[in-house]
Amino acid sequence: MITIISGSKGIGKTTFLLKKSSALISEKTTVYGILTPSLYNEKGIKYGFFALDLYRKEKWELARTDKKLKGPSFGPYNFSEKGFKKANKVIKKGLKQANSTIFLDEIGPLELSEKKGFYPCLSKLNKIKKTQNIFIVVRPDLIKSFIEKVIPHSKYNIVTINNENRNQMEILK
Repeated sequence: MITIISGSKGIGKTTFLLKKSSALISEKTTVYGILTPSLYNEKGIKYGFFALDLYRKEKWELARTDKKLKGPSFGPYNFSEKGFKKANKVIKKGLKQANSTIFLDEIGPLELSEKKGFYPCLSKLNKIKKTQNIFIVVRPDLIKSFIEKVIPHSKYNIVTINNENRNQMEILK
């Protein structure tokens, strides 16, 4: 089953999924995927984010506003092509596992308009097994486009994270 996670910018979608993935791991569920926690400077200003491999507990730089990372650019961010290749490999590995729970944070215009970033993984989402659970963050304004372009024939749920439910892990079954 595909669960689309959405919510306003800065509401805590990644933090929510970090907590959910940790809870699943503590229950001995095998978890794969990539979450992208933000990087903040000492003044609390966001300047990028890193990729976190949930299976290996490894992290690497994925996007920055303060330096070039030899990859695509979108908005204020410069992305790491090498970082995306590594992240896509992690997600593809998870999608090959029959009984897996996979997280992907996040799908935005870089993927849906530019066909970059996590785009190489998106074609695989139509082929998921019934025993797989995928939690995928999609920006609210891109949900319709994501469904039409990526999962038009798949079953899915949409869960919107907000101030009232962002600490309630039970909203994700």
